[in-house]
Amino acid sequence: MCSKPIKILAIVCQLNSGGLENRLMDIIRNIDRAKVQIDVYTCRMTEGVFDEEVKLLGGQIFYNPPLSVKNAAWYIIHFKKYLLEHPEYKIVHAHQDAWCSVFCIGAYLAKVPIRIAHSRTAISTLSVSNCVKNIIKIPTRKYATHFFAVSDLAGQWLFGNRLCEKGMVQVWPNAIDISKFQYDKVIRNQVRDRFHWAARHVIMHVGNFTPPKNHQFLLKIFNAVIKRDQQALLVLVGSGDHTELDIYIQQNSLDDSVVFLGRRDDVNELLQGADVFVFPSLFEGLPGAVVEAQAAGLPCIISDTIDKAVCITPNITCLSLKEKTDVWADKIISSFDFNRKDTNRYLEENGFDIKTLVRELSRFYEDAMEEQTNVYRALRKVD
Repeated sequence: MCSKPIKILAIVCQLNSGGLENRLMDIIRNIDRAKVQIDVYTCRMTEGVFDEEVKLLGGQIFYNPPLSVKNAAWYIIHFKKYLLEHPEYKIVHAHQDAWCSVFCIGAYLAKVPIRIAHSRTAISTLSVSNCVKNIIKIPTRKYATHFFAVSDLAGQWLFGNRLCEKGMVQVWPNAIDISKFQYDKVIRNQVRDRFHWAARHVIMHVGNFTPPKNHQFLLKIFNAVIKRDQQALLVLVGSGDHTELDIYIQQNSLDDSVVFLGRRDDVNELLQGADVFVFPSLFEGLPGAVVEAQAAGLPCIISDTIDKAVCITPNITCLSLKEKTDVWADKIISSFDFNRKDTNRYLEENGFDIKTLVRELSRFYEDAMEEQTNVYRALRKVD
């Protein structure tokens, strides 16, 4: 085994606080850095919220122009050139879903031997943007050497049924540090006192304000709840523009019943203070926010468009987005008196503990490098 750690180049859009980024940061924090060092290649010229932490943990951040359909061909050459200038990276791990194709082609042209494409979503809705992604993703199947996905559904979306049926797609769950989220009644009371939630029934959603999260429908659901329970409070955690939501809130006189907390570093504590977690996404791979909510012992009500692999504990209910908002409201209200318990064993048994995942991922990187070294040695003997 090499005395120096294996260098991994992880590719993301930007290290801001999203589901993918939080899961990657959990890996970076917990992996044995004497064996594996993860550096991050971003598609933004500006810093993300986690950049400084990555640097403190010994990693490097590389900034690049934004990637789009217009510059995709240029980006392949740009990435190839970067890799040729950084031959220390023998493993490229792309977390960019459809855009994995660009990075796998660039890495192939630079003769990087281990090219991992990681699917973290499963797009099911029709739109111009999604149709474009469904085309862009196709070369990934040819140019990646390893196929990762957060769930079976996410794997089928990016890599197709044939590779999945052949057993070539490896499922790596969106594992978390479950000890941080374990239900704690003391923390719950502290949070509810701090935010003055003691007399309220707190409905929580964690997710950035992007169309797939379906916040407009969430507000309609809450409007149905508040008409029957004036003590209900909707707490939204996440970053992004919520101007359209503000308009709906004002039009329906919900100003005193909806709270925007923005991006937070204490989601694990905020979840303790909630009563129910609601997540009506249009599509997802395997959302880490739902995993975290279950780790906190919360009853979770999610859309049935989300991969059922996220249903880890008995405390989760899947509802159709075609159901009336009153149906969602009934389920939410009936969950207010839920008796929360420690759910750690469910997450551990289903592979969602970050400590187990990083051990297995580190072993994968080490085995892949050893296999590549053996191939190289064999080729030299032939020469």
